[in-house]
Amino acid sequence: MRAVPLTARLRRLALVFAGSVLLACGGGETGSEAGEASGSSGSDAGSTGGEGTGSAGSTGSTGSTGSTGSTGSTGSGGAGAEVDVSGDAFAFGPAKMVAGATVTILEFPGVSTVTDDAGHFAFEGLPAGAAATFVFSRSGYPTIYTRTFALPAEGPLERVTFQAPDDATFAALASIVDVVPDPATCQIASTVTRVGVSLYDGVAHGEAGATVTITPSLPAEHGPVYFNANVIPQKDLVETSADGGVLYTNVPPGTYVLRASKAGVDFDEVTLRCDPDVLVNPSPPWGIQARP
Repeated sequence: MRAVPLTARLRRLALVFAGSVLLACGGGETGSEAGEASGSSGSDAGSTGGEGTGSAGSTGSTGSTGSTGSTGSTGSGGAGAEVDVSGDAFAFGPAKMVAGATVTILEFPGVSTVTDDAGHFAFEGLPAGAAATFVFSRSGYPTIYTRTFALPAEGPLERVTFQAPDDATFAALASIVDVVPDPATCQIASTVTRVGVSLYDGVAHGEAGATVTITPSLPAEHGPVYFNANVIPQKDLVETSADGGVLYTNVPPGTYVLRASKAGVDFDEVTLRCDPDVLVNPSPPWGIQARP
C-alpha cells in the first residue's frame, strides 16, 4: 500500500478462551512452548525483537489510501528533511494480520492511511526529528497506540507494529487479571524481548528473568503483571517468563517511560502516551528490546 504523502462469565471460560486465542501472542510466544507465539503494554530498523505471531515478513506495496495533512515542523532532522514510515497490524493470534484498520498519527491530525489485505501500512514524507505516535482503529478492536517515536533523521522507520486483540480477547484478559477497565484510564501491554527476534519471526522471543518498571511510578495494584510461559497473565509472577509479556492496568493519563532490568542485559527504554480508553502496546520490534 502506498500511503498518503506526509500522512470484552466465569473465570474458567475466560482462561479457556484466552488459552486458545493467546497461544501465539500475549507477551508474544509461538510454537512448542505451551502455546507461545510481538500487545501489550517494541526495535528493528536496526535491531529486532518482539512478540511473535508470525508471518508478515517484509513489507509490500498497495494502492494509496487515507487523507493528506500538514507535515508540521521538521524538528531536528534538518530543514525540510523527511522520513518514510511503514509497518504491519498483527492480530493477537497466530499468523493473522488485520486488514482494513485505519492508522493515524496523534501528532499529525488529518494524516491517515488504511491497512491493506496483508495488514501493511505506510506513510511518506513525515518530518524527520518529529514525535510520532501511531494509532490503530478498527471496529471490533480497542483503540491502540504504539510507543511515541522520534522520527529518525536518516533512513526510513520500518516494522512499526500493532498487536491487536479483538474486543472479546481484550475482555478475557481483563477477566483473568480481575480488572474492570476504566474508560478514563489506559491499559498498557508490552513485551520484554530478547535480541534478534520480533513479531515477524514467529518464534518465542521473551527475555526471561527481567523486571519491568514504569516512570512515573504507580501503586502496586496497577502492575506490573507478567505473562507466564503459557501466555497467560499471572499476578504472582515477579519477573518475565520466556513469553516476555507484561501489563499495567487502569493507568492514569500521562506520559510514561517503561524500562526493564536484568543482570548482564541492557534494554532500550520506551516512551509512551497514555490517553483515556486506549490500549497502549509498544510491540516488537519497538517495545522493551534487549540490545545486542
